[in-house]
Amino acid sequence: MTISRRKFNSFLLSSSLFSLYPNILKSSALGGRFLVLIELQGANDGLNTVIPYTDKYYYQLRPNIAIKKKEILTIDKNTGLHFSMSGLAKLFENGELTIIQNLGYPQPVLSHFRSIELWETGGDGLSKGRDGWLVPSLNKLSKDLKIDAKAIHLDAPSGIFKGGLDGYLGPNSIDYNPTELESRDSTLPSFDNNNIGLLGELIKQRKENQENIHSMKSKLKKSRSNFNIGRGNLGSQLSQVATLLDAGVNIPVFKVSMGSFDTHIDQYWKHRNLLRELSEGITDFVSVLKKIGVWQNALIMTYSEFGRRANENGSRGTDHGMAAPHFLLGKSINGGIFGGSLDFNKLKNNNLAFQVDYRALYNHILTTHFDFGKNPFSEFKSNLITI
Repeated sequence: MTISRRKFNSFLLSSSLFSLYPNILKSSALGGRFLVLIELQGANDGLNTVIPYTDKYYYQLRPNIAIKKKEILTIDKNTGLHFSMSGLAKLFENGELTIIQNLGYPQPVLSHFRSIELWETGGDGLSKGRDGWLVPSLNKLSKDLKIDAKAIHLDAPSGIFKGGLDGYLGPNSIDYNPTELESRDSTLPSFDNNNIGLLGELIKQRKENQENIHSMKSKLKKSRSNFNIGRGNLGSQLSQVATLLDAGVNIPVFKVSMGSFDTHIDQYWKHRNLLRELSEGITDFVSVLKKIGVWQNALIMTYSEFGRRANENGSRGTDHGMAAPHFLLGKSINGGIFGGSLDFNKLKNNNLAFQVDYRALYNHILTTHFDFGKNPFSEFKSNLITI
């Protein structure tokens, strides 16, 4: 879903369908830290993204779609990135990109809809989570911090903020008319200490939300310019994130997406175009974050419902698989490659086995970036993650 800047700003400045969390209590102890989630819809092919170019099995399993050695952007003695990802290769060289290999979960499910639901709620093949994986922590975070909203997704609705009520924003009410809302508000009884029932609480919350809307409107007026980040839908969404951050809007989590990475047929060039959009979008976005002075507060994470199989199929594509690598970017991370080495000798139905439960990554993010030493994923740890 692509949203025009005019409609986007109109939505943020005026919509009260989503209850913006009140600007209360103390200023942020996190110093404005935020997380940007990038969903790679359809399941990205990890082996043609982060390439084990010295492993003979990679070329044997992919005689038609393997990336030629001379085209690979080498990042260490055994690993390289796809040739369309020069921007990410530079970020890796600068120590600002971490690659976590072999992410997955027990009893993997290879249904797009089911597996992305698990990733977004913190479940596995045995049971799914109840709410979006960030929701419990964001609800606690908002009790202590002065924020404009808890989170916002700038793409189509998903389960990432499932169970979240007040303070979770999305593009669904972009066309909502604030003038009509304010007109209706004027017909409601005024709030005072004697009118403290449910209606009074609703009116009070509405007034608080209106104050937040005016605060955000004031902030957005200070945004320096339209940002022209990357290409396609991802670039448009990241441009909107940059506009919010440049305006000083305080939201801890942003969610965007791109796709489809479901490359069953003729993968080679389709995947190249997708990875180019991803790399250019992230690279431009990081440059903007540095320019507006917030890169030190940023953490960017990619995720997808699962990986793809190690072997190519009969249509010069790849089918649904299990483990996959993902990216984590930030100024303060320990750049490098983590998550263990690929083991083609232990393929199961041409699938690489997962070595790192993705929830260990969630635990790491909540612990190190948001200072939640105790969180819903505290039990998940991995000595393969030291970022």
